[in-house]
Amino acid sequence: MSIFAKTTIPIVLMAVVLALASFFIQRHLIFPAFATIERDSARDQIDRVVRRIEAQLETIEFTVYDWAAWDDTYEFSNDLNQRYVTSNLQSDTFENFGFEVALMMDRNGNSLWAGVFDYRSGEDIIDRTESHQSELLAAASDYTENIDLSADVDDQRISGVFPLKGVPVLFSMRPIVRSDGTGEPRGFLLFGQFLDQHRVSTLAEQILMSFELSLPTETQKGSDNSHYQIKPIDDSRLMAQKSIYIDGEPALNASTEVTRSISQLGKSITRYGMLLFVILGVAIAITLFIVFQITVVRPIRDLRTDIASITGSMDYSMRAQIRNQDEIGALSRDFNTMLGLIEANNQELKQLSETDPLTGLFNRLAMDKKLQQAWHLLIRTSDPLTVMLVDIDYFKAYNDHYGHQAGDDCLKKVAQILQNAAKRDSDMVARYGGEEFLIVLPGTSRASAQNIAAVLQQHIAEENIEHSASSVDSRVTVSIGIAAQAPSPAESVSELIGAADRALYQAKENGRNRIE
Repeated sequence: MSIFAKTTIPIVLMAVVLALASFFIQRHLIFPAFATIERDSARDQIDRVVRRIEAQLETIEFTVYDWAAWDDTYEFSNDLNQRYVTSNLQSDTFENFGFEVALMMDRNGNSLWAGVFDYRSGEDIIDRTESHQSELLAAASDYTENIDLSADVDDQRISGVFPLKGVPVLFSMRPIVRSDGTGEPRGFLLFGQFLDQHRVSTLAEQILMSFELSLPTETQKGSDNSHYQIKPIDDSRLMAQKSIYIDGEPALNASTEVTRSISQLGKSITRYGMLLFVILGVAIAITLFIVFQITVVRPIRDLRTDIASITGSMDYSMRAQIRNQDEIGALSRDFNTMLGLIEANNQELKQLSETDPLTGLFNRLAMDKKLQQAWHLLIRTSDPLTVMLVDIDYFKAYNDHYGHQAGDDCLKKVAQILQNAAKRDSDMVARYGGEEFLIVLPGTSRASAQNIAAVLQQHIAEENIEHSASSVDSRVTVSIGIAAQAPSPAESVSELIGAADRALYQAKENGRNRIE
């Protein structure tokens, strides 16, 4: 049977069936489906509000974690030195963070320092600490009992919402400990933001939709109110509501109005759908030509377009989108199979180009790329970036004495020890030169890096690789240069590497087998 016959007979039969079934489908299936989509859209809208509030809370929690686990804060909680206040506890500091509420208190609930600021009054910042401090301290004290000080340091926190002078405050609080998480907590640090109308308006502009926030009632606090509440206001509007839970407790009620454009569109589609099927009989003749275009001409054209797009971009992860169960579809599948082979070969080539063949570590080219990525990422977070240059002491003498095969084995053993030091996914190790290795530790302080370097030297010593040609030890040793800084746009990665290189040079000058 010809393609034309294959298309004509089904179209005629479909015209008859569709004409009979159209009313039932439009009335009982399509319109209810639009109503469901409308309710799903309303849920999505209120979820956008919830996600935005959760993002605000994550920012507060991150900042509190950074300040609470800080040696300077720990020292201040003990001696209340004015230097810390002058350097850190200024109103413009909290304005930059977007926090209006800050509190440090000791373990007995006494205030060490408090600040409540109003940034909405124009150019001047109004200090409202005196009028708000007592209520703030009372509210914060109620939450300290919920912090489990015996838990892991990352889990020692409490977050939520409490009213302050009738305005909800989104907050997070942590115990004050040293930078490495040790030390008996000397108190608690709290940062918060007022969720007043000004803040809500700002957040609404960011997510391009208006909404309202309110504190939960007493009856809500004891019940599960995590479900959506979608209620019609009138024929043109819906009210979507949902409770925002923080640490398992209802903290806020979020609500927004949603226009009922989808259901109105459904009504229009239902009416015009009936009219469409009246016209359908007249269009059958034209449809025969259109079907031929769709089933034969268009798939061939689309396949050609896909091929041109893939070959033009040289992105072999793309695939032709023709899925027909005919000869054209088979051709598309064969083409995709060929693309898969090309992609696999390219991936293998990419891996070979980024890996040192001897040690299996990243090579210098790959490390330069990943180091640049880490630098730009940490510019946004202001976390430190630490690098270590590791050099095998007197390696040329080792090669001359034991031979190049033994030298290669030595490089492999040292590389494996260094690779084992990369505990986190973000840590990176590369072979940077002949006997030089580079270790990149994002978010790691210099002090922590020195501890890691010391452990590396110990493990290399425990490997007990003989090196009778060395002037510092009978075993293989390494010299390590460390450099650390918080990345900024005004500086470059090369300056950090240069600092590590100078530190390595100093370690060699000072007798090798050292950390500088």
